[in-house]
Amino acid sequence: MTAEETGARASRWGLGDAAAGYALAFVLTAVCSPLIFAATGVDTDATDVPLRTVALLQVPFDGGMLATAVYAAYWKGRGVVRDFGFRLVPRDLLGVFAGLAAQWGALLIYLPLIWTKVIDTEDVSKPARDLTNKAHGAGGVVLLVVIVVIAAPIVEELFFRGLVLRSLERRFGTTWALWGSSALFAAAHLEPLQFPALLVFGLVAGYLATRTGRLGPGICAHIAFNALAVASLLS
Repeated sequence: MTAEETGARASRWGLGDAAAGYALAFVLTAVCSPLIFAATGVDTDATDVPLRTVALLQVPFDGGMLATAVYAAYWKGRGVVRDFGFRLVPRDLLGVFAGLAAQWGALLIYLPLIWTKVIDTEDVSKPARDLTNKAHGAGGVVLLVVIVVIAAPIVEELFFRGLVLRSLERRFGTTWALWGSSALFAAAHLEPLQFPALLVFGLVAGYLATRTGRLGPGICAHIAFNALAVASLLS
């Protein structure tokens, strides 16, 4: 294959693939949910779903996004490393500090609302607290860490800062891609109150991706961002 042919192939993935990946995540989750609830012995109408069920429900959702990003990169491009910068070098560990700063910076957004008693800290931390409270014993904590601190950062960075950001950047330029991918990332969590904090983190991770050309710094930042939240709630 000539260099010209390789370049043409690399340009085939785009926003359609990103939209399809997000839709696939929901479809797979809808199809697999009844099977997962049945396999774990949990009623589909249960309000208190155990962590093992939550973890299994995350598999088809994350799997849909992950499979789409990998498919797009390898079938329509040159692979996740060359197309999306999916690699880690030692200096990318500095992204940990960016993730911690993003977590603390996001808190500043809520302080005026907390001081004026429009919301309280319990409102802001509720989704994460509800998940953390499901972690019982050492096994539960390990499972929580695997879901939130390891799997989510890798899958979400590859999808949102890889496929989504790069697709938007190709069409609209870096600035619009940075804001657009960050907004989509925040909205994808379906937590309106947490949207500002997630938007802040999305901007930080997106900046790292565009600045370095790699996903490594953003993955490290995402791990630190999530780990700090989990650690604060477990302590």
